[in-house]
Amino acid sequence: MVIDINSFSKDNQVLVPIRKTSIIFHALILLVLAGLATNFFIEYGIGGLNRYALKHLIVFSTVLITAISWKLNWVSTSLMFLVLVYINIISSTIYLPFRVEDSTTNFEGYFLRVQMIVFVMGLLLAVFEKPYHQLVVIVYNTIYITSCIILMPEMPLGKFILAFIIISSIGAISYFVFKKVIVMRQDLHEQNALSLKQNLELQELTSFRKEIVQIIAHDLKTPIHQISILAEITKNSKSEVDRNSNLDLLKNSVDKTYTMLEGLLDWAMQTDDTIKSYMHLDIRAVVEDLKEQFSEKLNYKKLIVSNGFSSDFKLFYSKQVFETAMRNLLTNAIKFSPVDEKIEVAATEHVNYYSFSIKNKARAIDITKLDQVNRGEQVESALGTSNEKGSGKGLSIVKQMLAKNNGELHLNALKDGVEAVLKIYKRDVLVETKQAS
Repeated sequence: MVIDINSFSKDNQVLVPIRKTSIIFHALILLVLAGLATNFFIEYGIGGLNRYALKHLIVFSTVLITAISWKLNWVSTSLMFLVLVYINIISSTIYLPFRVEDSTTNFEGYFLRVQMIVFVMGLLLAVFEKPYHQLVVIVYNTIYITSCIILMPEMPLGKFILAFIIISSIGAISYFVFKKVIVMRQDLHEQNALSLKQNLELQELTSFRKEIVQIIAHDLKTPIHQISILAEITKNSKSEVDRNSNLDLLKNSVDKTYTMLEGLLDWAMQTDDTIKSYMHLDIRAVVEDLKEQFSEKLNYKKLIVSNGFSSDFKLFYSKQVFETAMRNLLTNAIKFSPVDEKIEVAATEHVNYYSFSIKNKARAIDITKLDQVNRGEQVESALGTSNEKGSGKGLSIVKQMLAKNNGELHLNALKDGVEAVLKIYKRDVLVETKQAS
């Protein structure tokens, strides 16, 4: 799961977002249209299609066309709301010169009505749209009041100034308060997103630690079993020479097991970044090491592992990840190989990646299980050709581990066996891909 803590949708940039499905917003549009239609018919009844009736008709048509476009998804809900609000402000102020000329007009009452409209519309914009609209309304109202002072000098200047102070002060205060609330909410949103991201990372790390423990338990079975066998052989040795020889083998096996355990435990204690710390690996030496770890099983089943790597073949990758993956793949190849067969280990270099293949013969191939493994699912463990037992977790853990370390695992069914293909992407390709993105 990917979380972008810098994302901040438009809904979070306004105090109260308007939803397209809002019944109240639909009702508001209908009320506005009904009010405009009523005003048009009143003006038309009084003076025919005069300039006031024409104004209401134009405003009504504009709102109606915008509402239809909104329902057809041609315009956004935000634009629909802005048209409703701004057209009310503009339509109430644009006829100022005619109101001044009209001797029947109570200009003071008209002016106060306009100020009330500006005040209410400004608050609506600040609440349901971005707060900066409040500043736009203040600037527009300042121009309107200045025009009133010029066109209507008979009206006391103090009333204009008082209206300007009240509307501008409330508008400015609401702008800064609402903006602060939105910023605080944005900070809270980012903190919650960051907290969620950290929790997810902690869950992934905890899950990964569990996988490491499973890997340790899984990978130590073979060497510990081998130590047990050597200890039994040493115990039953008749001659001093055989006993000393077996003791040397036993010590060597214990030392290798200890080294492997130490490496796995160190890996388990590392952070995600240090887990991905890569080094140049001698692949041939890694495979030879694993062959020695599995020597008892290989001898028991008379299996030969062909190491198809040259001594100069180097891989820049995580040692723990590669060894764990190869160890699990070899374990499965040995487990399901019939007696007296050959396991082929080889590599191919491609433009963007290396592919490592482990092929083994198999008497019966369960395609369903191969598909499950390829999908990253845990499969039910099956007995090996010599009744070897397993947990069924190894390959699914390997796939998860490789996915976190720029690698992939895929199992292919062959005519007479199975091929496990380990794909590891080259570091320079990964760097170029990240830079390009």
